[in-house]
Amino acid sequence: MSFSVLPIRDRFGVKPGRLFIDGAWRDGGESRFDQIHPATNEVVTQLAEAGVSGVDAAVAAARRAFDKGPWRKMGARERKRLLQPVVERIYAAEEEIAYLQTLDNGMPITFSRGGRVSAKVAGDMFDHYAGWIDKITGETFPHYTDANDMHFMTFRDPVGVVAAITPWNGPVMTFAMKVAPALACGNTVVLKPSELASLAALKLADILAESDLPPGVFNLVTGGPVTGEALSTHPGVDKVSFTGSPVVGEKIYSTGGRNMKRLSLELGGKSAALVFPDTRDVRTAARNLMGLCSTFLSGQVCSTPTRALVHRSILDEFVHHAQEQVKEVRFGDPFDPATTSAPIISKRQVERVCGYIASGREQGARLVFGGDRPGGDLARGNWVNPTLFVDVDNRMRIAREEIFGPVLSVIAFDTEEEAVAIANDSEYGLSGGIYTTDLSRAFRVAREMHTGSVGINGYTVMPNSPAGGVKRSGIGREGGWSTVEEFTELKTVMLNLAA
Repeated sequence: MSFSVLPIRDRFGVKPGRLFIDGAWRDGGESRFDQIHPATNEVVTQLAEAGVSGVDAAVAAARRAFDKGPWRKMGARERKRLLQPVVERIYAAEEEIAYLQTLDNGMPITFSRGGRVSAKVAGDMFDHYAGWIDKITGETFPHYTDANDMHFMTFRDPVGVVAAITPWNGPVMTFAMKVAPALACGNTVVLKPSELASLAALKLADILAESDLPPGVFNLVTGGPVTGEALSTHPGVDKVSFTGSPVVGEKIYSTGGRNMKRLSLELGGKSAALVFPDTRDVRTAARNLMGLCSTFLSGQVCSTPTRALVHRSILDEFVHHAQEQVKEVRFGDPFDPATTSAPIISKRQVERVCGYIASGREQGARLVFGGDRPGGDLARGNWVNPTLFVDVDNRMRIAREEIFGPVLSVIAFDTEEEAVAIANDSEYGLSGGIYTTDLSRAFRVAREMHTGSVGINGYTVMPNSPAGGVKRSGIGREGGWSTVEEFTELKTVMLNLAA
């Protein structure tokens, strides 16, 4: 089966990427680099490496727009009026954005069109946060004593210039999760998409460029680590909102203290899903958990539960149904609706995933299936077959480190207390899952799990609910009112009416 993604590139007229700074597209950049499609390793286009000079120009534009432009002081009604047309433009461009996202990272087109990372969801997020603009309120406080003439109130001011850095695995959704609330709160933004996936972000930037936003309110720079470091450490940036690897996130955290930047960091995960013997359907639990590793982005999602903690009494049944699920996996052209799974994002990451699989075998885990790569025409792409390990000890590398590939580790447990202890024995704490019909147990275990979110008999993300991690999975929350708090500073004003 031979296929190429270049006809799709040509269909949508993908051109070399540019920078969007101070309300205009620029060809600038210190150099250019290739964006490569992971399903075939074909070069899709070239992108500008903004580098230090490009970042300086973008931050300067955002700084001017915040300090001297109208955006920060604009009335809520006017700011809302300018953002709401963006929603309709995103909806109108859904199909193109979906195809560009699949060009970016190989996500099967069915998910790009209709999944929780689709352009529709991005439009919903802009719609949600545009609706918050005239509802961002402060508080007043009652007198502490009868003789107190001081009246206390709070206001929420925008943080300032926001550096938004998005990952390759959800370029559309994370663009909206960061840019929409930041702009709604009156901030200005410099966004850098992943150097591995910039096409959908460039399209979304083009939609914002066609709006009536004042120049410099939104800016986009493309590039790799040099550009990312220049942006995250720039003294003109007041806040960094980053989604990506823990290694990079920890570096941002350590350097952010130099000028006390505000930080939101959504980093890695090694999430555990606990499958109890009273679950309504072991088959559904097994298919869901194996499917999250074998389909969609092939386990390349930080919230994916890659540790399945299964009660020993149903272990064999769980493994059987996991094997049955993998029979439905279809690799191939990501623009073919029959394709179920994405390739690994890069050759380097393929080597990393295969290294973890080798480590699992060396440390004594039992490989049930997978552990290899497909041959034939698929060999030219970055594909790794879905892999299941059992007899996994939680001290093994495959149970402790984030693999970011189609690998599920199954750990048996005997008691609820043991399961919770294993789940919490991790340096990560992004998400978790529970499969049970006992609601008392479900809420009890959910409260005991040390994670930012827990899904009971299912998991999803919505624009109006917060998501984020604890421990090495990051700090801060994205979604709902929590995001408004992240993108604003609380100011207390005291008024003496007796003066």
